Amino acid sequence: MPYTIRPVWLLTILTLCTDSRASEMEKEAFLSLDASVVSATRTQASIASIPGSIQVIDEYQIRQQAGTGRRLSDVLGQLVPSLSPSSGGMSNFGQTLRGRNMLVLIDGVSQNATRDNFRQLNSIAPNSIERIEVISGATSIYGAGASGGIINIITKRNSDADLLLHSKIGLTSPDTLHRGGLAYEFFQSATGRHGPLDWYGSGNLIQRNDQYDASHARIPQDTSQGSSMDTQTYDLQTRWGLALGEDRNLTLSLQDYKDRQDTDYTKDPRNKTRPVAVKGLYLKEQPYTHNQAINLNYREGDFYGQTVQLETYWRKADARFFPDRKRGHAGVASTTSTQNVYGLRAAVETELPGIGASSGDLVWGADYSNEHARQRGDHYLVDGLTYRKTGIRYELGPDLTTQTRALFAQPAWYWGDWTLRGGVRHERINSEIADSIAYGEIVQTGQRAVLPGDTLDYNATLYNLGMVYQLTDQQNVFTNFSQGFSLPDIQRFMRDVTSSFDIQTLNAQAIKVDSYELGWRGDWSNWQGRVSAYQNTSDVTQFYDAQARVLRLINQRERVRGFEMSVDHSLNEQWRAGGTYAWTKGETYQRGKWLDLPATRIAPPKTTAYVSYQSSTYDLRAQAMRLSSYGAAARDHNGRRTKGYLTMDLIGGVALPVGRLEAGVYNATNTKYQTLLTQANATAPYANAQGRTLSLAYSADW
Repeated sequence: MPYTIRPVWLLTILTLCTDSRASEMEKEAFLSLDASVVSATRTQASIASIPGSIQVIDEYQIRQQAGTGRRLSDVLGQLVPSLSPSSGGMSNFGQTLRGRNMLVLIDGVSQNATRDNFRQLNSIAPNSIERIEVISGATSIYGAGASGGIINIITKRNSDADLLLHSKIGLTSPDTLHRGGLAYEFFQSATGRHGPLDWYGSGNLIQRNDQYDASHARIPQDTSQGSSMDTQTYDLQTRWGLALGEDRNLTLSLQDYKDRQDTDYTKDPRNKTRPVAVKGLYLKEQPYTHNQAINLNYREGDFYGQTVQLETYWRKADARFFPDRKRGHAGVASTTSTQNVYGLRAAVETELPGIGASSGDLVWGADYSNEHARQRGDHYLVDGLTYRKTGIRYELGPDLTTQTRALFAQPAWYWGDWTLRGGVRHERINSEIADSIAYGEIVQTGQRAVLPGDTLDYNATLYNLGMVYQLTDQQNVFTNFSQGFSLPDIQRFMRDVTSSFDIQTLNAQAIKVDSYELGWRGDWSNWQGRVSAYQNTSDVTQFYDAQARVLRLINQRERVRGFEMSVDHSLNEQWRAGGTYAWTKGETYQRGKWLDLPATRIAPPKTTAYVSYQSSTYDLRAQAMRLSSYGAAARDHNGRRTKGYLTMDLIGGVALPVGRLEAGVYNATNTKYQTLLTQANATAPYANAQGRTLSLAYSADW
């Protein structure tokens, strides 16, 4: 019988391995009102001057949370109060921010698309990230997609080093040390500078194998959204910077990311009462995510007294899904989705003339993007666990070309202890829908019929207005109103319609969200905290029906209310403790009454807590996350009932004479549970989440 490692032994080994010659550990970063962010205003601004909920997750926190094989969605699900917990798989479907979809950016470039594959957080390796800025709540500054907030991922770059190499190797295992459940990771980066030229490059490779639940049973894969087991992931990044003069620079960034599954295990279709992983799957083309991106940025700090930033980008996103289920007369088909996007962004920061004792600035500019989306399905004949292509290919929704043009202006005024920020963004979106064969009609009748294409035009003018009052040097209060805007998932919605569908009816279905927030935040030497209450409303509901497994678009009111808080306290120079709490209630008005939204939209109350110890040579952290049960939507016959769970992690690191050793014990209590997404959306019987998992990594700078 495999031997089970007790988590306390692993952390004890770390403690005994400390060495007095080791370099001093980094200190944990907590909310500082003086810290600068770029996501909330599209230019550098202090947190203290922003009327909204801001969270900055730095490189140290990412490194501490991201054990070998863990994804960015796992890290953010733990650290961001108002974000739903991670599914643990390929997708971040169901991982909403304040009950709405979030806009995910990498270095300011949107990873969202009109055909949402929900793999935005599966687009970069945690080792490639310098910091993450989270703006909770709808925002008008970036346009379509940010109805729940923004997650801006800032990648690593040269840090004034002439030459620096960083290496990392890691290993993850179930607590039985079963060799079939090992995951391996290798990361290498190099950065340097020569005259006006600086550069940074990195490569990250992860091989994940089988995963096991708390009963040490192999976990069957999620054939709906995609699982992490038996996947190989690589992330290649490079960034070149050229100084063209004083405060003038040009930056070129490139990325190639791929996450591909290769397994011969799947869920046993014959077992309807218990989720069982069975060997024997034959499927040549398996789920994957493949993203490529190029980003060219020019910045000049003194262009006739103004700061100018110009950016052009191109990205391609491919995703393939498992041929999951039979759909009427169309039978079983896989889904392959491709988006090609290019665009241009321009922003200018101008100092406004002072009025009396006040001063101000204005950020203004324009955005343009062009996106072509295509989705196809390969038909399969299924014989037990054998999937063979027939050569028949479906159009799973028509090809879609979407052009977006926007103008924006965001002024800010500073007067004593008051800061006032406001602005407007006007957005025009043109979606050209090609003729296609109506897949929904094939499903219903088996007949092929042409669904005529058309053109949809959307216009939205979005406003925001917020105010911050500095109570003291250490604390302030803020209030804001902001509007967000998103299109319906046109291609996904039209996958289910017949050839008689009138495309123009979608013109009335654009989703405009009004968001209101009131909050407080404080930053003292020993205490950091923030509290906010919010409500967002819209007149259109778009949600995924987990029972019928189709997308619903309904012209009816929707409201989401919530409360969130976080607190961190330094007990002394070594000990810290803290936690977060988030409560959200989402409702839709239907049949004359308010019905609760399903858990694929609204996360149940989430509580986290931690205690940490940090010396000059090592650090230890124990953390817990409690997700409450959720039955409100089930009582309203608008979703499933979900059962809450509690997980605990033990993570730590030690500085060695050369390099650093890090270890983690995830789900340390070996809790048996199903993730929120599994309970809310998966096909029964529901697979369990991972049991106790051990992680070990060594890294060094050269």
